[in-house]
Amino acid sequence: MPKRRYAVRDYDLLGRRRIYTNEKEITRDNILDVLSHARAIHDFNVKEMQFLIEYERGKQDLQRTKTIRPEIDIRVHSNIANDIKEFKVGYNWSNPIMLIQRGDNEIHETDPEKDDKGIAALNEALKNGSNIGYEDQCLAESIEVCGIGHRMIDVKTSEWEDGALFELYTLDSQYAFCVYRNAPGRKKVLGVTFSENGDQTEYTCFTPKLRFEVVGDKVTVSKNPLGRIPIVEYERSFDRTGCFERQISRMDALNILISDFTNDVAQRTQEIWWGDNVDFQRDEKTGEIKHPRSGQWILTYSDDGKVAKIQPLSSTFDGSSTLNAIQSTRSEIFQDCKVPIQYDSAGGGSTGVATDMSSGWSAAELDALKEQQMTERGKREELMLILAAVDKVPENILPMDSPVRQLHSTDIDFHFTRRRNYDLVNKANFVSQMLAKGLNGRHVLKEAEIFPDAEQVWLDSKEMIEAIQKSALPSEPAEEPADTRISADNSDQTENSPILDGMNTEQNKVQT
Repeated sequence: MPKRRYAVRDYDLLGRRRIYTNEKEITRDNILDVLSHARAIHDFNVKEMQFLIEYERGKQDLQRTKTIRPEIDIRVHSNIANDIKEFKVGYNWSNPIMLIQRGDNEIHETDPEKDDKGIAALNEALKNGSNIGYEDQCLAESIEVCGIGHRMIDVKTSEWEDGALFELYTLDSQYAFCVYRNAPGRKKVLGVTFSENGDQTEYTCFTPKLRFEVVGDKVTVSKNPLGRIPIVEYERSFDRTGCFERQISRMDALNILISDFTNDVAQRTQEIWWGDNVDFQRDEKTGEIKHPRSGQWILTYSDDGKVAKIQPLSSTFDGSSTLNAIQSTRSEIFQDCKVPIQYDSAGGGSTGVATDMSSGWSAAELDALKEQQMTERGKREELMLILAAVDKVPENILPMDSPVRQLHSTDIDFHFTRRRNYDLVNKANFVSQMLAKGLNGRHVLKEAEIFPDAEQVWLDSKEMIEAIQKSALPSEPAEEPADTRISADNSDQTENSPILDGMNTEQNKVQT
C-alpha cells in the first residue's frame, strides 16, 4: 500500500482520537455517511502515527536554526525513542501471550481435564499454526509507537495442514479503525479495514450482522459469518499515546544539547583567528591581501612601537557541565518512560531488592502490569472471536466432541511472562513451598512466571505433582520446620534494604 508522508509537525500530540457516531445501527443507507465522517478523523490520526513512526526510526528534525557559523552545523540524533520502544516491546511482549485455565470450579461446571486439553490444543494452534509470537511482536510495534493497534480474526476455509484453526491478521493501524456509538457503554458498531490503489479506496466494513464492501459510491452487502465485529482495536493507555510520545519535547532538547556540544568541538578545531595591529602582505599587482594557508608561516606587519597579536577568537565553554546536562536529561527521559538502568554496573552493598528498586525495574514492572490490563481487554475480545471461528471449523478437520469446541471464554485466563529467567532460585523456592502447602499446581506455575506456556507444563506435570502432594500428607499433624527453603534466597533481606524497611528496623533497634 502507498504510505502517506508528512514532513512537518504542526500539531500537538495528545493521543489518537476515538471515532464516534450517533447512529444506533450501521446499514446500507447510512454506511457512506458514517465512513465519510470516520475517515476524516482517522486521517488526522494517521498524520500523527506517521510522524511517530518516522520519529522512532530516526527522522528527528533539529528544532533550532544555526545562525552563527552556519557552515558548521552537525546534527546528532540520540534517538532515545528507539531505545524506549525496543525495551517496551522486549520486556512487555518478548514472550507470546498464552492461555491458561482460570480454575477447576467454574460457573459452567465443565470437566477441568477436558478444559486443560482444549486450552493446550488452542495454545498449539496459536503458537504453531498462527505464529502468535511473531504476530504479537507486529502488534506491539504499533501499540508502543502509535498508542493503538488492530487485529482481525476470520473464518478459515482452506490449507488446514498448517495447524491453524482460524485466520489471524495483524493489521496496519494506518489502514484500519473502529467506530463506536456515542452513548453510554461506547459500544463498537463498525470495524473497518481498507486499501488504496491510486485514487480509488476499497473499504471492507463489519457490523455484528453484516459485511460491507464499499468502492466509491457502490456498496455490496453480505452476511458476517462470525456474528461479531472481527476487528479488535488495542489501546496502550486510556489517552492512546505511544510509549515515548509524552517525552518528545525533551528528546528534541536532548538532540539540541548533543548537536551543539558536537558543533562546539568542531568550531574549536576550526577556530576564527583574531589579529590586533596586524596587516598581511598584499599582492603587488592586484593589491589583494595574501591570506595564509594551512601549514604556512604567518607574516605580519605593524606600526612602529605597537605590539602585533594573533590568537584564536574563542569563547569560554564549560564542557563538563554540558556533558552532565546531557546525561541527566537522558536519565530523566528514561525514568519518566519507566525504562530501567540496564547497563549501570555501580557497586555497593545494597541487597537485591534495593538494587532492583533503585535501578528502576520495579517501576518498569508496575508500568507493564498497568499496560497488561489494557492489553487483556483486547485479548479477551480476540479470544471470543477465535472461539467463534473455531465453531465454524468443518467436522472432518475438528471433531464435534473436541475439547476445543467445549471451551468458554470465561474459563480462560491470559498468561503474561516477563523476565522469565530472572531470580530462578527465589522462584524455585516459591514453587516448592506452595506445592508443599497443597496449592493447586496450575495456579502456582502461573504466578511463578517461569514457563511461557504454563498450561502445557501443568498438563504434562499434573500427575506427578499431585502424586507427590498426596504422598506428603502426614498421618498425624507434624510440627512445621523452622526453614523449608531448598536454597538461600532474598526473602530475609528486606530488613537490610535502605529503600524498604531497613531504616525503620535500625531506628527500632536504637529505640529499644
